[in-house]
Amino acid sequence: MVEDRRATRKKNRANDWMTSGEVARELNMTDAAIRRWAREGLVEAIKTPGGQYRFRREALNQLLAGNGHAAKVKAKR
Repeated sequence: MVEDRRATRKKNRANDWMTSGEVARELNMTDAAIRRWAREGLVEAIKTPGGQYRFRREALNQLLAGNGHAAKVKAKR
């Protein structure tokens, strides 16, 4: 039972984040454009230790709904 809850929580956390490629497909844009938006702070993102950007699914939904303006990039360096 505890393991089931842990697995569900882990699965939900994994689904909260999207890669730049996934975001690009959703928005019908190039991966490079999405990464540029992240660098410029136009879309909320974090940068992984490996240098890849991750985007919150919720932020993408807000962007698609027209509620997402420039947000600060939260990057780990």
